[in-house]
Amino acid sequence: MMLSSDVYNELERTNLSFREELQSEKFYASLYNLGHLTGYIDDCSSLGNLPSGASIKRICAKVLKYLETINKKSYNQDDPYDVCLLLNYWVYSRLFDLLQNENDVYIAYAQLQLIWTDFLRKKSFNDLCKPIDEMVSHHDWRKRKELYEYYVDYYPIKQSLGYYTKRCDEFHQYIENKKTLYEHFKKRCPSDDTKICPDFYKRCEQYDPDKVLSHLSCHNEIIKERKAAASRVQIGSGLPNGETESRGTSDSMVSDGDPNSNGNPHNVRMYGNVLLGVVATSMTSGALYRFTPLGGIIRNGLGWNTNNMININGGDIRLYDYASDSFNPYPGEEHYIGYHPA
Repeated sequence: MMLSSDVYNELERTNLSFREELQSEKFYASLYNLGHLTGYIDDCSSLGNLPSGASIKRICAKVLKYLETINKKSYNQDDPYDVCLLLNYWVYSRLFDLLQNENDVYIAYAQLQLIWTDFLRKKSFNDLCKPIDEMVSHHDWRKRKELYEYYVDYYPIKQSLGYYTKRCDEFHQYIENKKTLYEHFKKRCPSDDTKICPDFYKRCEQYDPDKVLSHLSCHNEIIKERKAAASRVQIGSGLPNGETESRGTSDSMVSDGDPNSNGNPHNVRMYGNVLLGVVATSMTSGALYRFTPLGGIIRNGLGWNTNNMININGGDIRLYDYASDSFNPYPGEEHYIGYHPA
């Protein structure tokens, strides 16, 4: 079964050994860990009539508490990226994961925006993060979210390679997986219309995989290994013309009394082809496992990767609430009351 791009991207992101060091993940974790929401829940009470109303009220309450306790202190302190944009993407993706229906999301987001802007007005936080109205018109918002997360996360991890050289291969794979994302926006971004091309795309161009991959210290070695693997697979999948003739000569030397050969060289060739097929398949599988992003997912799925976050109370392995939300199988806040009581 083919994986959707959203699911594949989340599997790839979850499998990173340096996931907890990503700036976007740290931000989502700060939202997840916000507690003592009682007063803010009251401000969001009108959302209780919506589908999944209790969970939507908690999302709303976390936004309000974040604005009052964190964003108010850190706003305009020369952040290298726009925290407000990440906050809006977090809210929008949480609503989508809860409601699974565009019309329901539009209604919930519109009502939450009213509470959000009214809260800023009452608190005189006029310069703080505001909801992004036009997000509902961005049909590729998940790709925009992924692109902006990559922009936010790239530089700190690149800098860490000076201390953790062994993660270069993994970072190379992480960047390479963004090629299709950049292809999507390259087609759309000759336009200045923000409904077609995000206004932050220009800033992201510097981290285009086609521009940065060759500058990684491990790049040449990875390309060399891939060429060697491809060569081994090619050798295993076929034989030179001359060898076919010599094999025919060998076939004629097989004993007529051999019950398995029946004096027919085609049987011997058939067995040889089966053996070659097994060898080629094994080598191909090894190459996929070692040199492609799929290998990481295979290792993760079979339990060979020890970097996964687990449920400390036992039970199923799951993603945390602040994970990139397209693959969060437990999107409702009520699933986490035992971890972080409000």
